[in-house]
Amino acid sequence: MDTSSALWERIRQPRGPLGRAARRAVVSAPGIYAAYLVHGLRNPKLLRPGVTASERAEALPGDEIVLRPDWTTNFAVDIAAPPDKVWPWLVQIGYGRAGWYTWFPMDNGGVPSAEVIVPALQTLAVGDVIPDGARAAEGFGVWRVHTLERPRWLVLHSRRNPVTGREIPPSGDGRDAFIDCSWAFVLVENMPGQTRLRVRVRVRFHGKVWIAPVARAARILFGLGDNVMENTMLAGIRARAERAAMASA
Repeated sequence: MDTSSALWERIRQPRGPLGRAARRAVVSAPGIYAAYLVHGLRNPKLLRPGVTASERAEALPGDEIVLRPDWTTNFAVDIAAPPDKVWPWLVQIGYGRAGWYTWFPMDNGGVPSAEVIVPALQTLAVGDVIPDGARAAEGFGVWRVHTLERPRWLVLHSRRNPVTGREIPPSGDGRDAFIDCSWAFVLVENMPGQTRLRVRVRVRFHGKVWIAPVARAARILFGLGDNVMENTMLAGIRARAERAAMASA
């Protein structure tokens, strides 16, 4: 076992108060994004979304959810498998579900992301909740399925308090400050047996004037980390979908 594998194994199964405290720090949102950022600095290409100018300008499903976003990021990957073979991997994502397929081994609470399609997670529907972290059951870190069309697109939506991270339900009046975020996954069959998986994140900050500097800081801190997360997630989906397609062929 190499040094990094041994380290992650010790964090997965901590011993003593110090080990448990280290594990809590690593699996917290700041800890996870810090890990992504460090990994991105070591692999600069992961900090850059790999999309064309025309793709950035093209409208996608879900754009209507967050109007006039403060920032938008786009990601894409080519997969040697048709959309209906990529879709099952996509709909089972989530904390405590199949995981996020990313580089970071602790992004699913230390449980490795699924390497197989899980039938029980294939019945995703509009209105369903996808946990984003360990405290989702308490209302911290929740994605809701806004719309989906199999096997063409999946759009998730989240509205969170910028300070506490607590989710604000869609029925909330929105008078308090909140972060409005849409997360769209679109599968395009460029040619038979080939899929272009595109991802778009749109974020808008709502609230009082004091939230502006917070928004700028969040964009720098979380934006770069999110680039690494998204790019490694897409790579994980591609690897699984192509491996499964080759096996079935």
